[in-house]
Amino acid sequence: MGCISPVEMNVLLGKDRSLLFVNGLTLGGQKCSVIRDNLMIDGEFTMDLRTKSIKGEPTFNITISRTARTLVVLMGKEGIHGGNVNMKCFEMACYLRNAGY
Repeated sequence: MGCISPVEMNVLLGKDRSLLFVNGLTLGGQKCSVIRDNLMIDGEFTMDLRTKSIKGEPTFNITISRTARTLVVLMGKEGIHGGNVNMKCFEMACYLRNAGY
């Protein structure tokens, strides 16, 4: 995965969430399917993604969590369950929120 572009950030943080489940999104140049989008829901602040396979490459779970000032993006290794990635990302975001970020 490469750097996340400003265009990708605008899609990720945009107000129109309706097409994310249909079209997915691109993150760091990698096409992803949206599994769960609670990024804008108070108390949850997470989005779960799965990379799309290109030519039989492995896929990876990604969780994005939002704080007042930051986005935490965590990508699991091959074979790591998305729930584990979500929990770690959520915990890091909670830590940052409590620290004022």
